[in-house]
Amino acid sequence: MSIRKLGRAYLSNASAFIPVIVFLLYGRFGPGEAGVRWDTAYVVSGILSIAHVFWLFKYRPGHWIALGVDLYLMIGALLAWVSTAALQVWGQELGAAPVLACVLVIGLGATRLSPLGFIGEASSDHGLIRKLSVMLLVAAAVAVAVSLAFRHNTLLGGVLPIVALVLTRSQLLKRVVATP
Repeated sequence: MSIRKLGRAYLSNASAFIPVIVFLLYGRFGPGEAGVRWDTAYVVSGILSIAHVFWLFKYRPGHWIALGVDLYLMIGALLAWVSTAALQVWGQELGAAPVLACVLVIGLGATRLSPLGFIGEASSDHGLIRKLSVMLLVAAAVAVAVSLAFRHNTLLGGVLPIVALVLTRSQLLKRVVATP
């Protein structure tokens, strides 16, 4: 794969996660005190997520993990307006578990209602899509459990479960592509 194709693939994948990128960058490097900065990051990225949801449905149908992350940010924005204490639990005390729980909820809906399933891929073999989607749901549930168990460890409770879920999806997608 050429550098150009690799760069395009990276930008294409990054575009599915623009609101969370804005959230993390603003929360980490934005102006003001840390607490206020993160509250503002939730509000800004939550509002951005609303438009991003429409963009995902139009240009990236079946990208349910990104939709789950958008749901997390929208809930965070709502909590920032309603209750600072609830936002503290949602955004910090539970670690990455709420993000993964939102992905799991979206995955349940996608498995049940979308012909693409949670796996997010079109196929004439609906049984395969359902089977792979259920496998991805199990992986998401395990990711939520691991994230809760290690919620105070950024690497084990945050990075590892999220990366594992994304890699699991990519491996399961290979089964759809390999099926004639």
